[in-house]
Formats: sequence, structure tokens, C-alpha cells
Amino acid sequence: MTEEHTLVDINRATLEELVSIKGIGQNLASRIVEHRPYKALHDLVNIPGINETKLAALMPYLALTPASITRKTPKKSSGVTKAPEKQPIATLGETEAFVFLEDRNERQDALLILFGGFILGLIILLLRRAGK
Repeated sequence: MTEEHTLVDINRATLEELVSIKGIGQNLASRIVEHRPYKALHDLVNIPGINETKLAALMPYLALTPASITRKTPKKSSGVTKAPEKQPIATLGETEAFVFLEDRNERQDALLILFGGFILGLIILLLRRAGK
């Protein structure tokens, strides 16, 4: 059984459309929009947060139509207010520390795993001390 993907045109997509792609969070989508227009899909590797491996994972969801190359996307206008951006868990300069955890649920799962490991470690420590 094959999965069908809706292709998203990187020169025309809204922030919401870009964020709907697995692996693209709010910050990465904003950077993609800021660097428009693109002449080739491979131009995305020039965006901080996208390397060759990430681009390969995103390729099945992305499209670039010839008509979209000539259309310039307007830069931020002063009269438009944009929705507040989700803040990454930790940042290192402009690069997110959890780049591979773009989805909010993935971040929560990772934190729960870390917290669970901490609790398990405390239980083991207490059991060892009780055994002495």
C-alpha cells in the first residue's frame, strides 16, 4: 500500500502549510519563507537547519513549479501582525538544539523519556542504599 503526499510548493506555501510537513517546525518554516524565491529544491540546503539528509527526508513532500519562480513573495509588511512563534526547547545561536524534534509531541515524548530515566535512576539508587 502506498502513501500519497500532497506536494507543497516552497515558493507559494503559507507558514501553516510548511509546518504541516513532518520535520518542519515554525522556526524552520519562517526561515524557508524569508529566503524565497528558490530556483531549485536543492537551494533549501542554504537554510540554517536543513542539511542534505534533512532535505532528502523532506523531498517527497516538496514541489517547485516553474511559475512560482518568477513570483516574488513580499517581505514582512509593517501592518501585518504574525502569530507568536513557538520557542525551541534550547537554542545554540540560530540553530535549534533539538532540530530532529521539530514536532511538539516528539519534544514532549523526549522529555518524558528523560524524566522517566531520572526517576528510575533515583529508585535504583534508593534500593541500593536500602540494601547496605
